[in-house]
Amino acid sequence: MKLSDASRIEVSRALVLTGLILYIPSNVLPVMTMTIVGTAEPLTVLGGVEELYNSGLPLIACVVFLASIVVPFLKLGALAWILFLHGKPAYKKERNTVHRIVHTIGSWSMVDIFLLSVLAAVGQLGTLAEIRAEPGALFFAAVVVCSLLAAEIYKPRLIWQTDTTQSA
Repeated sequence: MKLSDASRIEVSRALVLTGLILYIPSNVLPVMTMTIVGTAEPLTVLGGVEELYNSGLPLIACVVFLASIVVPFLKLGALAWILFLHGKPAYKKERNTVHRIVHTIGSWSMVDIFLLSVLAAVGQLGTLAEIRAEPGALFFAAVVVCSLLAAEIYKPRLIWQTDTTQSA
């Protein structure tokens, strides 16, 4: 299915708005429950970062914090800025550069999910520990997918269009 330029813009806007809405439950709801020696503890993304830091893994905690909280929010914010200014002559070069950066960052969007899967695999190896995914993980994955699709659907060439050259 081929999308018109106007459809690309509207679909991208809808995906960014959806991603921003889903960002809240993805960070408020638990993404996993860790059970260690019979004690179950549900963890949000920030709780997981804190747990990693307290476990003596500050570098990994920093990577998860950046990849799970900071980057998705900045990515959605940058896409919202690009789409808000669509069709206006202001900041075209800057929007193009930001779009390129957002597109490049997309390849790093799943670093934290990969880390959680490795952590879950390690947790399943021991008989005293268990890790179970929770609803927050689904919301988080949806945020990642929304931002990836929005960046992919909105083509950089659309930035250079003005209101008079947009297709309807």
